[in-house]
Amino acid sequence: MLLTSPMGTSIHQAVTLQFKTTNNQAEYEAFIAGLKLALSMAIKCIQVFSDSPLVVNQVNKTFEAKDEVLKKYLKQAQSLISQFEDFSLTHIPREENQVADQLAKRGLPDLRRTQASERPSFKCAEVCSREQPPCWMDKILNYLKDSTQPDNRQEAKKLKLDCAKYVLIDGYLYRRSYAWPFTKCL
Repeated sequence: MLLTSPMGTSIHQAVTLQFKTTNNQAEYEAFIAGLKLALSMAIKCIQVFSDSPLVVNQVNKTFEAKDEVLKKYLKQAQSLISQFEDFSLTHIPREENQVADQLAKRGLPDLRRTQASERPSFKCAEVCSREQPPCWMDKILNYLKDSTQPDNRQEAKKLKLDCAKYVLIDGYLYRRSYAWPFTKCL
């Protein structure tokens, strides 16, 4: 993927798929990863160019997704697209997509950002979208993110002491340790 700002600044990202996939599924994975990257950078308006006629035509509703797996990818893509204020997707012939093609051929070491994916992105979305019961981490996360604390003074004091053992890094909760590196809380 190649993100280019209106001022010409570029960010490259590669996705390494560590599961069996078809070419069309791989195109969707790259498309979805690019959308997620843009959203993580708080981009609100985006113009996307893709050399995958299938992805472009399914997203633009010219083609209908008939394959069950591609339907799931399309649904995930549409969910991400809805988060942009302005979005457009245009097909670009592979011959005119030379910059992205050269980046892909160069290999991962030359890219600034790489991402490994162990499972299809739509499976991650399905797992995350289900209602989950309250978790032991919820109070700690709410306190670290928003300083939300209970009304009861004793509970609030206990929560503050508990939260001193934890830290938020890129939105993930980690437990601090003196002798060991941070431990990611699941």
